[in-house]
Amino acid sequence: MLKKILPYVVAVFVLYFSKTSAQEEVDLKFSSIDTTLLKDANAVVLSEDVQIEINAINSITVKNKRIVTVLNKYGRGYANSAEGYDPSIKIKKLEATVYDAYGKETKKYKKKDFKDRSRHDGISLMNDDRMLYFDYTPVDYPYTLVFESEVQKSSTAFITPWLPLLGYRLGVQKSSYTIVNNTDISIRYNETNFEGFPVQKDESDGQRKYTIDRMPSRLREVLSPSYRNTVPMVRATLNEFYLQGVKGAATDWKTMGKWQYDKLLTGRDELSQETINEVGKLTEGLTTKREKAKRIYEYVQGKTRYISVQLGVGGWMPFLASDVDRLGYGDCKALTNYTKALLDSQGILSYYTVVFANERRDIDPDFAAMQGNHVILNIPEEDEDIWLECTSQTAPFDFIGDFTDDRNVLVVTPDGGEIKRTKRYEPEENMLHTQATINLGADASMVAEIKRESKGLEYDWNNGIRFETPKDQKVYYKELWGYVNNLEINSLNFENDVDAITFNEEVKVSCRNYMKKVGSRLLVAPNAFSCDQSNLPKYEDRKMPLEISRGYVNTDEYIIHVPQGYTVSSVPDKKIIETEFGKYSWELEKIDDASLKFKRYLKIKDGTFPKEKYEEYRKFRADIKKIDKSKIVLKQL
Repeated sequence: MLKKILPYVVAVFVLYFSKTSAQEEVDLKFSSIDTTLLKDANAVVLSEDVQIEINAINSITVKNKRIVTVLNKYGRGYANSAEGYDPSIKIKKLEATVYDAYGKETKKYKKKDFKDRSRHDGISLMNDDRMLYFDYTPVDYPYTLVFESEVQKSSTAFITPWLPLLGYRLGVQKSSYTIVNNTDISIRYNETNFEGFPVQKDESDGQRKYTIDRMPSRLREVLSPSYRNTVPMVRATLNEFYLQGVKGAATDWKTMGKWQYDKLLTGRDELSQETINEVGKLTEGLTTKREKAKRIYEYVQGKTRYISVQLGVGGWMPFLASDVDRLGYGDCKALTNYTKALLDSQGILSYYTVVFANERRDIDPDFAAMQGNHVILNIPEEDEDIWLECTSQTAPFDFIGDFTDDRNVLVVTPDGGEIKRTKRYEPEENMLHTQATINLGADASMVAEIKRESKGLEYDWNNGIRFETPKDQKVYYKELWGYVNNLEINSLNFENDVDAITFNEEVKVSCRNYMKKVGSRLLVAPNAFSCDQSNLPKYEDRKMPLEISRGYVNTDEYIIHVPQGYTVSSVPDKKIIETEFGKYSWELEKIDDASLKFKRYLKIKDGTFPKEKYEEYRKFRADIKKIDKSKIVLKQL
């Protein structure tokens, strides 16, 4: 992962838990807080003031004062008080004061009272990030924390953003954000999601200020857009900046990418002739670019392992390719750069690519600034580009999964930066097919052999089970089919085909009381292994649009053998539901007196829909869940 390439994701929980100095006096008594701000809240920001002063290309001062009333244990995170530092960040002032519900001071912390520890992430080989923090265990709620800090930064590539509505269940009485520019360097601003919020903006010579007042807390709604896409945010960046002593200048993505290529990547791709010869022999006889790239990718997977490096400019600049080749490890930057160097040695063009990984999030095409938290590799192709996740020792070639799929990324080329979009996996590509042979017993028991085949993102979502312990694997399947009481997992077998990008599971199970006896009859649910377990809440007044982030197709086909001495009384009609969100069908066919065929089809489409559509989608899933539970009657002969 990149060290500080996020202008707000990395900084938010340190910097925004340390906001600053409101000019007017704030009443700290709990009784003075407007009840509208307390509703559904775990904490209330009474006042937050962020003041940023740009002094020079290599000097920024950030003053913060943040006053937060914590209402319960769930709100403590909003009052965490810490300030990070490294060789480019000096903490000039740091203090915190705790007040009780009546506004009486109960505890005061000076800078010397703060504890000092590494911000080591547990996977970094080297990390020079540290933090000052204090531990406060409340004796009662509510309490109020006043936190003040002042830091001096010599790296100016990142300017603390404004995110006044930090999270759910947080009321905000007032938040302000001021940037004062004492230089001749131009600043670019990016304002998002202001519509519907009472944000005020004031601007005068060399200064810009944003303010928001009296914002009630917001509640999380399932299947809603990412929080950051629904609340106001301001980002700022300088057209000329310093990054750990490296001077930069950029006004758009082309110039930003050109700077990154020239200053962070150039000269770091050299390999020994011995390695070049070895890779040449490795690809000997292969005729296509894709074949050669795949062989080289698998070579990197077998030779290297991922470990993070977060030291100085190394947070953005990759290890030398020759060092990775010699040491056999590196972070995302180093492993991507190394793979690129190996491909280059065989005449295969590829590009270092900056991306926001994990939660799907775009590099903003309209705001060129240091963004992203990860690096992948792009191999341009006429039909469809190849994307490589170079940190994984197990990922198939040209498969990025939901870690970096379907988002804008910055491709860094010798000519400059280019915004591209990574692969989008269509619903039909994300396929889970389940086959089963089910033998039912006259004693209401069930024995079954299940085969599941996963492709596309379903591969991504399912293949991780092979890395778990046998005990945890059994627990997983018991939970997956938790609606089957007394289920026993008798055997497991997995086959992972990285060439076809297909994951196969073979599971043998048994159950003592799968069916219900009613007199001489048996009640059985034909759908034993694909019952929809969604339980979407109902909203009286939903606020957010419905967002289905990824689509998929699940198909099922079971052969069900009825117990000896029983027969099916009747076969229900085929059930079909079609909506704009997808399609579902449930079908039972009588093969003969002793066996049935069950078929199920479910396609869910991804997309963003108006909030009014949520209830339709909830009903769609509820109807599926109801049909999935359907039972048939077996009559005794």
